[in-house]
Amino acid sequence: MNMRDNEQISDSLLYGHRKFDGQRRAERWLHVAYNAYCRLAPFRKMRAECKSYAYGKQYERQIVYNGRHITKEQYLKEKGIPALQTNILGKIKRVVQGQFRMNDTAPVCNAVDPEEKEYADIMSALLRQNMKLNRRSELDARTFEEYLISGLPIYKISWAYRRGKLDVFTDYVNPNFVFFPDSLDFNLADIRFCGLLHDLDFSEVLALFSHSDSDDIKLKEIYNHCLDNEYIASQFSRDTRTSQIESTDFYYPSEFGKCRVIELWTKERRKAWFCNDPLESEPYFVPYDQKESIKEINRSRLELNIKRNPDGSPMLDTDGAPVTFMDPDKYAAENLITYERRIETYWYYRYLSPDGFVLEEGQSPYWNGSESFHPFVFKPYPYIDGEFHPFISEIIPSQEYFNYYMVALDFYIRNAAKGVLMIDEQSLSDNMSIEDIAEQYVKSNGVILYTSKRSGNAPDTKTASSIPGGFDYIIQLSRSMVEDVSGVQAALQGKSGSSESGVLYQAKAAQASSSILDLINTFNSFLTEVAYKVVKVMQCFYTGPKAVNVAGESIPYNMDTMYDIDIDISISEDSDSPVYRALTNQLLMAQAEKGLIPFKAALEAGNFPNSSKIIAVLERYEKQLQEQQAAQQMMS
Repeated sequence: MNMRDNEQISDSLLYGHRKFDGQRRAERWLHVAYNAYCRLAPFRKMRAECKSYAYGKQYERQIVYNGRHITKEQYLKEKGIPALQTNILGKIKRVVQGQFRMNDTAPVCNAVDPEEKEYADIMSALLRQNMKLNRRSELDARTFEEYLISGLPIYKISWAYRRGKLDVFTDYVNPNFVFFPDSLDFNLADIRFCGLLHDLDFSEVLALFSHSDSDDIKLKEIYNHCLDNEYIASQFSRDTRTSQIESTDFYYPSEFGKCRVIELWTKERRKAWFCNDPLESEPYFVPYDQKESIKEINRSRLELNIKRNPDGSPMLDTDGAPVTFMDPDKYAAENLITYERRIETYWYYRYLSPDGFVLEEGQSPYWNGSESFHPFVFKPYPYIDGEFHPFISEIIPSQEYFNYYMVALDFYIRNAAKGVLMIDEQSLSDNMSIEDIAEQYVKSNGVILYTSKRSGNAPDTKTASSIPGGFDYIIQLSRSMVEDVSGVQAALQGKSGSSESGVLYQAKAAQASSSILDLINTFNSFLTEVAYKVVKVMQCFYTGPKAVNVAGESIPYNMDTMYDIDIDISISEDSDSPVYRALTNQLLMAQAEKGLIPFKAALEAGNFPNSSKIIAVLERYEKQLQEQQAAQQMMS
């Protein structure tokens, strides 16, 4: 490798493009993203099937019949059989969602250094404030539903300006529009790139990527088929964003008049200096072209070890060498930065048009210390060797068995009532074939033609009046199979025996909840990773003084001093949960009754209904009492 090849070791040099440059396009990365999106086609198909089963469309799976690809529902209709179903799977899903809703937990920040506990409490308050801004309670519940159906919850955490606020925002991402390579890590931590497809109005494209009048012209040339003057025409076109979402095309938007934008994040590399500073807690990277800045810092630190005369000149010994406070070698080991050349990895973003134009690109703005990261949080469950096996997919076979037995029971009852048709061959009419007779026989208003000219007998029916024994047991068995496979037992669904004690029922419910404990805890770990990334983005962008509500009091803090705090996050009982609020109120009132705190302070610190009205009445009473006391003092 020659020197010139060594200079091209950085990915940003190898793949960099000038904005809107028509001569050099990011076609290589566009093909990589397209291939990754195509590899996820089986996942999108599986998700669509799980969604259909979860919401009662359980006969849309295609089968091959007489060389034709038709749905099960079409097949049953052709046979004259009603497509009966009982959506047990949907009920199981709602029960698990209810169990998640009952867990009143929230992420809490804990400082790794015990001396920084105060800062961790501030970050916890900021995190709770941000969760309310993003309405996370409902967002997490709906994302948990996605987690049950597809097994792939995805959030995107970004620093943006919305609703008049410049803050950290958390967005749900539809898995149908995401792409990433195959991974051997169950958290997708080893992926080198990931991305997202966007369908935007042309005005949104201008708002995001235009920074000058010339940019307006270039964007108009790139998306000349998606201008605002086609808005009326787009209203009469078919919007296939939801009807055919599992077969979304990579290059073309699903709705007429929209602009397809491909967001791509890649993990790239560059030469850098790996520095170990004795005065810093963690090592860090410095850009390769800033080596002189490291040397300048070392020179300034060496100057601090030299003794100086009153006039500022260095003291010299008899040999003319500077006099130092410490041994130079020991001082250098304890104070100077050591560095070596290494390869640094970082995340790089590109926004591409379907024909490869680079609309925007740059290094990731999200840095935490020397760590660069992308804004997505993935949590596939479970993800084994690149395969997805969500919760709903495991119950589909049991649901199909139950539907099969219900259809079979209905078929048997109808045929038991109708019976078996017996026809004398001499009575067959020339105007109706045996196939037509069979088709008319299964209909409730069917008409069968026959003739008696050839001494034939009239058609006769042999009926059975009873259902085979054990059929009800088979149906009950298929229902219990759904519960056994899902792990959602009867106690978890609120069912109990008539002679069952309350203690026994609670024990069964607790035991049944353990079967879905891994499912819920895995999603809680996803929420923990989301909270951790939200905190890291806060540390990147929160600057200057900020008022933080801690223990009911608004306290100003300087956020510039908190960007390097090492935070650990855990899931614990939510302070806004009804149980937590009731315990807090009970503790405060007990302290007020003992006279340890004023009654008004207990109201302000607690969470009581109409507490503001009561506090206003107390303040008005205190003011009147003070005025009366002042008047009495003047009279006396």
